[in-house]
Formats: sequence, C-alpha cells, structure tokens
Amino acid sequence: VINTAVGGLPVSQLYEGEKRFDIVVKYAPKQIATPEQIGLLPVFNDQGEAIPLAQVADIRVVDGQTLIARANGKRRMKVRCDIRDRAQGDFVAEAQKKFDQQIKLPEGYSVEWLGMFENLERAQSHFALLIPMTIGVIFLLLVLTFGSFKRAGLVLITVPFALIGSGLALWLRDMHFSVSAGVGLTSLFGVATMHGVLMVSYINQLWDEGKMSLDEAIVKGASLRLRPILMTAVVAIFGLLPASLATGIGSDVQRPIATVVVWGLFSSALLTLFVIPALYRIIEKPGA
Repeated sequence: VINTAVGGLPVSQLYEGEKRFDIVVKYAPKQIATPEQIGLLPVFNDQGEAIPLAQVADIRVVDGQTLIARANGKRRMKVRCDIRDRAQGDFVAEAQKKFDQQIKLPEGYSVEWLGMFENLERAQSHFALLIPMTIGVIFLLLVLTFGSFKRAGLVLITVPFALIGSGLALWLRDMHFSVSAGVGLTSLFGVATMHGVLMVSYINQLWDEGKMSLDEAIVKGASLRLRPILMTAVVAIFGLLPASLATGIGSDVQRPIATVVVWGLFSSALLTLFVIPALYRIIEKPGA
C-alpha cells in the first residue's frame, strides 16, 4: 500500500499497436506532501479493517543517504578529499597512521585507500626497476665506446652529479618526489652522460695521439670542451626555466620535470667541468 501510494506501482498495461505502456497508480502529490498526510494512508489487518498508518508507524522527515552504493554485493561508502600543498604519498601515510590509531572498525567493516597516490606507488616500483636498468644500459654502451671499465665508470659519475642538483632543488622548493620528477630524472641521465662523454672522449683523443703529456691533454681537453658543455646545458636550462617557475594551470605536472632537469643540468655541467678532469688524472696516472 505504501509503495503504491508514494512511489507508484504498475497495475496493468496499455497497448497501442506494438507499443506497450505501464499503467501506474499512485496518490496525488498533494495528498502525500507531509508526514501527517502519509500517516493517513490505510493499512489493513487480518480482519480487513483499515487502520491509519500513523497508528502502527512513526513517520518523520530525517536526513539520510541519497544513494546506497554497492561493490561485490556489499554496501560501500566513500569519503573523498583533495590535497593541496602536500605530497599525496605523505598525506595518505599520515592519514592511514592516524586512522589506525584513533578508529576501531566494527566487525564486518573494512577500509580501502584509493586515489591518485596509487599511481605514485606503481610508478615508484617501476622506477625502482627502470632506473637501474637505464644506468646499466648506459654503462654497457660506455664500455663498448671507450673499451675501458675505468673510463666508462668515470663518465657514469656524471649521473650522481646531476642527482645532486635535482635533489637540492626539490628540497629547497619544498617539492616532493613524484611521477613527473621521476620522468625528469630518467631523461636527465642521458644529457648528464653526454657531458661526460664530451669531456672524456676528447681528453682520450688528445692523450692517445701521443703529442701531449697526460696533464697537458687534461688541461687542453677541459678547456676546449668548456664551451660545448656549457652551450648544451645553458640552452636546455633557459628553455625549461619558465616551466620550472610556472604556477598556472597544468604547472603541477610540468614544474617537477622542469625543476629536476634545470637544476640537474646545472650541477652536472658545473661538476663535470671541474671534477671529471681531476678524476681522470687520478685513474689514468701511472700505476693507477
């Protein structure tokens, strides 16, 4: 009776040719507009006597769920939030810790943490595999290029040179490691390695010719490779600097990439120019 009066139920069907329409019966809206009016709906006992609904039910207007969602046959309720000025991973870790400390779930309840932070967790596991593989492939190519493990390792030192600037920039700008920053680091490795190849390959060329001593070859090679290394670094730095300082729409993605690359190139170029020649002298000196 209540379902029919309030919600309406089909009692028959009307046919028009091949079309079929349900005939729905329900009370007029003005007759069920208030709890008092709904309370007048008749319900019938076993003897068929009509009894007002208000005598057997408590009728009132309360706030409740507008939608009951289900997943895998179980009711589900979502609590959503947006994060600003914080790393998603750090926020979720802190929220999970406080939830476990302050909230005890009743029997039959379970909690799942879902959201964009899952992309970061998946990306971190991928980067944990991708970055060592990238460095390994670069080292193998360097060994094939120079024919020496020592010289290949010397060039590969430019990778931590780049990490110094990138890590310092993220810390100074209060930025956290993200998927975008990881992509920037991966692309930075190739450029940083190129700086080392430019420096070491030219010093090798001068020294292998036999016309100069080791120290002369190092000094001249470092001097003549100053301009190419600075040019490649400066062009990329100035090209990405606006993106590194951007604050508009979409900057949350491009700013970490640009910041990592800009500052990583700066530290890589600077340290390559001064540290690589000194290390070359150490590993190539007689008896080394």
